[in-house]
Amino acid sequence: MQQLAGSRAVLVLVAVTFLLLLGASISEPIRPLFIVGVGASTLELGLVMALHSLVSVATRIPASALSGRLGRRRLVVFSIALSVATTALFAFVYDPVVFYPLVSLSALSWSVFSPISLVVVSDHSGPTSRGAVMGIYFSAIGAAMFFGPLLCSLLTLFIGFRELFIVSALFPLVALVLFVLKTSRSEMDVGAPSSNLGEERGGGTWESLMRILRIRNVAAMCYAQAAFALSYGVFSTLFALYAEGTLGIAAPVIALLFSFRALTNVLTRLPAGRMSDRIGRRRPVILSHAIIVVVFAVLPFVKDPALIALLVAVYGVGWGMRVAPDSALVSESVSSEDRPLALALLMTMFDVGFTLGSLFAGATTAFLSIPIMFLLCAPILLSGLISLILLTTETLTR
Repeated sequence: MQQLAGSRAVLVLVAVTFLLLLGASISEPIRPLFIVGVGASTLELGLVMALHSLVSVATRIPASALSGRLGRRRLVVFSIALSVATTALFAFVYDPVVFYPLVSLSALSWSVFSPISLVVVSDHSGPTSRGAVMGIYFSAIGAAMFFGPLLCSLLTLFIGFRELFIVSALFPLVALVLFVLKTSRSEMDVGAPSSNLGEERGGGTWESLMRILRIRNVAAMCYAQAAFALSYGVFSTLFALYAEGTLGIAAPVIALLFSFRALTNVLTRLPAGRMSDRIGRRRPVILSHAIIVVVFAVLPFVKDPALIALLVAVYGVGWGMRVAPDSALVSESVSSEDRPLALALLMTMFDVGFTLGSLFAGATTAFLSIPIMFLLCAPILLSGLISLILLTTETLTR
């Protein structure tokens, strides 16, 4: 944590991000089972799973631009409070139709919070330490993704799915109290561009997006991000159903498998960020995406639960390795005033890919088996890897 020692706001933000994601991660392994259990069909499951990212696509970039007018701190308070409410309300859903507005509001919460928190972290780091600082920030996210499923595995031994959502809501509630008590507006707005910066640069948000996408590094990273997220959408929508229905794995063990993935994920984030500070961003990015290609190419042919656990753990390694170098490479490929929008764009491409993956998963299970759908993700991931190899550079090629 030495790289963050000079900024109380960033230290608090790392803790708040951990608590917020922990609340969401506790229910992640069982959420598809809960949605189907309430009465949703597989097609409806795909729609509900895709809705979170679809709403984020529509709101993340406008929310990032709005933070310059309304203030970062005010929007963060709003987003955390919304997360508390939506997480708790899941416990009271008895009609699948209710999932649509509830998931939409939950998505709005994260699409407001995530770009602001990432930009604050980026603004408080320099080029020589940005990989390590982002590695610390993303390690907090990875830690939440580890402890959440682990808590899910333990809690589902004693309480039902509905009670689990109530417990989950306590963590964003603690995050809200911590953020309100320990941050100020001036700390959050350090490095924030002025509200008329878009006009000074010669255009509004749309013109800025076009300028950013003409940068080769950003274009390649966005495509690879979308390809990764599509495969993640397929995995998140179908893996729990596949593990329970085809492999006969119980819900607590499924949650434990998610913990395996998250453990290797969090353990590799900080080392990968530091490695990218030493050897450059490009090589860790390419290696991480290559690992994920291999996982999806092999996963459909593995039936043994122990080997499934191993593959899921390797999946976590590839995922964890890519996070900090990906964000650092994009951050360093744009000007400082374009950085918030560029990072919001990178996150939005994840939402686009996840939406497509979830919709694809929900719509095709009637005529394609789940292993075949996992296998179809491999060439899509491979195309993203090829774009990274051919287009990315260590320099700011535009």
